[in-house]
Amino acid sequence: MPDLPEILGCYQSQKREKMGGKGGSGRDFTQRIDWLALRLDTARILIFPLDEGHLPLPLQKIVTPEEFLLHFVPAPLLFTERLGPAAVVLARLLRDVGPDLDHKTLPDAERALFVVVLAALAAAGVPDTGSAPLDVVTAAGGGLSPEAQKLTINAFGISLRKRGEFDTAATFYRKALELAPNDERIMFNLARVLYEKGDAPACSQLLEQALATDPDFAEAKAFLRYLKRRNNVARDDDFPDITI
Repeated sequence: MPDLPEILGCYQSQKREKMGGKGGSGRDFTQRIDWLALRLDTARILIFPLDEGHLPLPLQKIVTPEEFLLHFVPAPLLFTERLGPAAVVLARLLRDVGPDLDHKTLPDAERALFVVVLAALAAAGVPDTGSAPLDVVTAAGGGLSPEAQKLTINAFGISLRKRGEFDTAATFYRKALELAPNDERIMFNLARVLYEKGDAPACSQLLEQALATDPDFAEAKAFLRYLKRRNNVARDDDFPDITI
C-alpha cells in the first residue's frame, strides 16, 4: 500500500519578472507565490498555490525534491497562523463525523484543506479507506505542529548543506529559528553553514548563543574551541550536522 501523503507546511517561491517598457527598459520585480506542500513519496512533492487569504487553491503541481529545495523556501509561520488551526478543526470534525463528512458544509479554511488532502491521497494512489484523510491531517500532531515543521525544515537544511547549497541552507535554518528561536541545535547547524560560507565571526556568535541556551552542548563547545585556535582546515565530518 502506498504511503500516506505528508503535510510539509507552507513554502514560498520567488521569480524575477519584468514589467512595462520596450526593448528591455521595463522595471524588474520579484513575484512571490505562497504554496502548501505535501510529500507524496521520496520522489514527488505535491504543491498547491495559496490565494490572497492564504488558503490552498484546487490547482496542483508535482515537483521533485531537488526542484523543491532549490526553488522554494519555508514560510512556517504562514501555516501556523492560518492552516494549522484549520487542520486541528478538520481533524476534530473527521474524528467526530467520520467518512460521511460533507466538505461542502465546512468553513472556507477547513473545506480548502480537506479538498487538498483528498487530491493528495488520489495523487499518491492511496485507496479510499474512509480514515485516510484523518490520518493525513493528524499524522504530524494535529495540524502540523511547530515542532514537526522544525524537524522537517532542519532535515531539508542538512540536505542542502551537504549539496553545497549554503545560502539556501542558511535560509532554511533561519526559518526554523522563527519557529524555535532558542533551539541550540538549529543554531549549531546554521553556524556550520556560516562557517562553510567563510563567515567565522557570525559562526562563533551563533555557537555562543547555543551555549548560552545549553552550557553542556558538547558539539558547540568543540566547534568554538576549534575556531579560537584555527590552525587547520576542518573536514566535513569534524563537526557533523545535528539531526533533531
